[in-house]
Amino acid sequence: MTLRAERGAARSGLVGQLGRYARIALSALAALPRTDLVYFRSHFAAFPVALAAKILGRATIQEINGVYAEAFVTHPRFRRLKGVLSALQRLQYRWADALIAVTPQLVDWSTREAGHGRAFHVGNGANTKVFAPGGPRMERERPYVLFFGGMTRWHGVETMLEAARSPAWPQGLDLLMAGPVVDESLRSALEGAPPPVVRLDRVPQQDLPAMIRGAVAGLVPNVDPSGIAAQGLTPLKFFEMLACGRPVVVSDFRGMADIVRSGGCGLVIPSGDAEALARAVARLAENPGEARAMGEAGARLIAAEHSWDARAAETARVIEQVLGRK
Repeated sequence: MTLRAERGAARSGLVGQLGRYARIALSALAALPRTDLVYFRSHFAAFPVALAAKILGRATIQEINGVYAEAFVTHPRFRRLKGVLSALQRLQYRWADALIAVTPQLVDWSTREAGHGRAFHVGNGANTKVFAPGGPRMERERPYVLFFGGMTRWHGVETMLEAARSPAWPQGLDLLMAGPVVDESLRSALEGAPPPVVRLDRVPQQDLPAMIRGAVAGLVPNVDPSGIAAQGLTPLKFFEMLACGRPVVVSDFRGMADIVRSGGCGLVIPSGDAEALARAVARLAENPGEARAMGEAGARLIAAEHSWDARAAETARVIEQVLGRK
């Protein structure tokens, strides 16, 4: 696979974002009368649909991937309304027939917030039919390590940019950063970043597996400016990188760091430590045999324990339990 363009338009502004929320809500509301159960990926903007489901007596399940503050780190434009928007999420949790949380710590947190005990742990995972070691690889003239996702501070964008400037960063290795600029205060640093930084905007989902397979390693160097990592971090990108057979470099937060250490599938660094990130990248770039062994271990682990098939079965049991109570 050859990627033909390495720059493009970033995510739309506030009006575009609100427009997307409105279109999704209207579509869901239109389908609600024909629905037995609504499965939400928890979001404050889902409140109108959750309220309508409650009025119509429809069952609801809320999937919780983080605490309230995570939404305002990812979307800082809504931070001024965090009190109101957090309250809207809390109401959705209290109305829900079940909560599905992606870490054990989030199960405990959501139980306290909802005021009931209908919370279950179903972790994140990867679609191993799509994200797998076999398949095409992205072709580039220079080798690269990869980060993909929204460009926000808590994803470690500044840490990655600083690491790429370090003398410890390996010569001839690019830092490929793919995703829209969500935090506008980072735009100038990203757009002005010199080599070895290479910026891509939003990448189509179908192109991600080839991009991951072609990388020396995947990077998940989160920082924790708002204390949200206390409930554990297991982002989807982490599982997708491992599923494609690439080693990962991750920050030392519960969840993903535990999996890396126990599975021997990458390197763990202190959060926010740019020099440690540069050294970890250099180690994997300069020791391809070690990197390959870590990647193979990660792919086996995801296929055996963290596939979507396994997660779907766990989720189906919760859905069946909810519908059985109705």
